[in-house]
Amino acid sequence: MLWHSRLVSASLHSSPLRFPIKPASRQFSFSFRSRFPRELRNAPTQPGGAPSFREQVARATNGVQSFAETVKRPVVGKHILYVVGASALVYVVAAHNTNVETNFWTGFLMNMSGRSAIVPTTGDMRMAQTQILLKKIQARVNSLSETLSESPIIVKSLILHSYARLAEMYLNASEGRRAGYAIAAANVAVWAAWQVPVLRPFMMSHFTHHPLSGKTYTMLTSMFSHSSFLHLLFNCMALTSFASATSTWLTREQMNAPSHLRESTATYHFLALYLSAGLCSSLASHLVTTRILYPRMVAKLVQPGEQAAPGVIGTLSSSLSSAAKSNARPVGDAATAASTILPSLGASGAIYGTVIISALAFPDAEVSLVFPPTPSFSIQYGVGGLVLLDCIGVLRGWRLFDHYAHLGGAAFGALYYTYGMRMWDAVRVHALKSDPAKRAP
Repeated sequence: MLWHSRLVSASLHSSPLRFPIKPASRQFSFSFRSRFPRELRNAPTQPGGAPSFREQVARATNGVQSFAETVKRPVVGKHILYVVGASALVYVVAAHNTNVETNFWTGFLMNMSGRSAIVPTTGDMRMAQTQILLKKIQARVNSLSETLSESPIIVKSLILHSYARLAEMYLNASEGRRAGYAIAAANVAVWAAWQVPVLRPFMMSHFTHHPLSGKTYTMLTSMFSHSSFLHLLFNCMALTSFASATSTWLTREQMNAPSHLRESTATYHFLALYLSAGLCSSLASHLVTTRILYPRMVAKLVQPGEQAAPGVIGTLSSSLSSAAKSNARPVGDAATAASTILPSLGASGAIYGTVIISALAFPDAEVSLVFPPTPSFSIQYGVGGLVLLDCIGVLRGWRLFDHYAHLGGAAFGALYYTYGMRMWDAVRVHALKSDPAKRAP
């Protein structure tokens, strides 16, 4: 070290007097080696003697690991199995229900026509469903008119007119848009629960997905969760718009599939696609957070080459764990680090899947923005701009949106456009057990 070289002659000139006789002992500055012997690095301790300072430090720090080594990375295996299992389950159920409804409408139309030799097509079944839906709406209007017979004319007219307008909009909507209405209704119900202060702790725990919580089902429930009204409004508008185009593409591809299976409805197929896209987007965000962002966060808590005391490690570890489970803000240095990992919610990842499929299936379509209002432009430029914006958000570290979930949903949509219909057709054939009587001629 640099400071000990000045201590050698510090006492030589401490006194102005000098004695001609030689002292009986050496001056203090020359007695360093005899009075303060330096211990060897590996010198053994004398039996019964006190251990050296180096040995005490070695004993105290023996087996102490760094904070990065002590804190375990969150598991991802069960999340992957959950997403794969849930996606497979919803597709099997959707294929079964589609086959059941197709068989029902096939038998219904054949009995109505009285010609069992003619098998109704997909278009015939869709038209019959629309006609029956129109009759149900007319019956409900008549029933509502009788219920309001004693009400004032102005009130009765207002209610009937409003109901008729909504029913007409629903009747003229495509199957995909109707499925979007149903999903939007579920989103509104969850949003309403967020507005109740007593339910907010429950909603935060069960309807947001925190990568450090260890929960798997929240990857599904968070798809229907929106705490902000603007977030809910924009997602529902995008969902109902692109659900129609996606459903149209699903129907077209099923009619051109190698199996030539008829399909009375594409609603179950769309719901399976929507749920799988949302699950895969949540999984993409979860994997990036637990395998990339979380290790970086832990590494910043302790500088490289340093070790934290056991008490510090326990405090930080328990603080991060409790923050992930209760979504509370930890204290101290752990609060600054844990703030980079936030719970996620929203249907943006699932909607991204439908957006990508619509852009790939209908490349000549045009879209426009509601806010801010813009003229129509090509869907390819719009979707390309959204994906580019999310890529910039990942590189810049923006935290306003879950850009990893957006890109995960976009990747799912591109893969499904390439391979999804073959998979769906194979699942339907397997569920139907290749019954030739149920096939279109």
